[in-house]
Amino acid sequence: MRIGYGLRGAAGEIAAEAARARELGFDALSTSEVANDPFLPLAVAAGSAGEMRLETHIAVAFARSPMVTANAAHYLHLLSGGRAVLGLGTQIKPHITRRFDMPWSSRPAAQMRDYLGALHAIWADWNDGVQLAFRSEHYTHALMADMFRPEPSPSAPEVHLAAVGPVMTRLAGELADGLIPHAFSTPEWFSEVTLPALHEGLERSGRERADVVVHCPGFVVVTGEEGAGEQETLAVRRQIAFYGSTPAYADVLRRAGRGELHDRLHALSIGSDPDRWARMGDLVDDELLGAFAVIGPLGQVAEELGRRYGDTIDQVHVVPPEGTTREALAGFRDRLSPRRSGPETPGAPSGA
Repeated sequence: MRIGYGLRGAAGEIAAEAARARELGFDALSTSEVANDPFLPLAVAAGSAGEMRLETHIAVAFARSPMVTANAAHYLHLLSGGRAVLGLGTQIKPHITRRFDMPWSSRPAAQMRDYLGALHAIWADWNDGVQLAFRSEHYTHALMADMFRPEPSPSAPEVHLAAVGPVMTRLAGELADGLIPHAFSTPEWFSEVTLPALHEGLERSGRERADVVVHCPGFVVVTGEEGAGEQETLAVRRQIAFYGSTPAYADVLRRAGRGELHDRLHALSIGSDPDRWARMGDLVDDELLGAFAVIGPLGQVAEELGRRYGDTIDQVHVVPPEGTTREALAGFRDRLSPRRSGPETPGAPSGA
């Protein structure tokens, strides 16, 4: 079982935060593309990271050309001595077209298939001398001269793919080195939708379950021994409400028998009420909070993750509170590791 640490500090604190995570015994550092670029903090952290893997969790694929992404991930892989992991996600249409001002395909899974193919073709040119000549429905990369080739790497970064629905999850099982289930996921969705789709993808490519790293779904919030405060809980409720208002994720609520809540959340989200995001959080009751989130001290979180997911996950990302010790994190890992069924720590498959 790998334990990842999600970088949260300000720009000037990244190196120190990475050093603290290393001292606590974490296996990986991760970033997410929310307010900041996901690659730059990892580059800053690399010098303090020791042997930790450096993972984008996730970078928005369709906001960038595959060439741009390939170059950023390749450089991070070189910088870290081969420990970069490229976690990719599609985002949703409004963000791609209105925030990033990039085109949106009507078939995002097909576009992602082409994206992954383009990445590996680019890396094969740089690392193995295979002349770049990639052409697909969505991407064409057919020009590469010596002056534009970066220093080769002995390996390419692992590629982990984020997914909510079964189509993208099957693609992860077929082509990726890892699956990153969305935080907006209940145990039922994970067991009844995600895992069957993952295994279908693995069967398509003739691979085994141990060939893919499966990250923990849901919201995981580690608190002090006193448990979650009101503000911590409220923040998670609002995150759940935000995702629950998104049409692309509505099926998760419908499967939980809460389709009407999506309709209410979506109506509020597109309204003009300045307090709508706070009001939306108020609609997430305790039952729904408990379905999507595991919140509590390290020991309690380990127990609940084991109950929910057993040996079906290989990696979980947490941000422990101040005062957490290396021994406490080791105990957390020990309580989860016997349930592991995937790749060993620290190695993992590198081909996709």
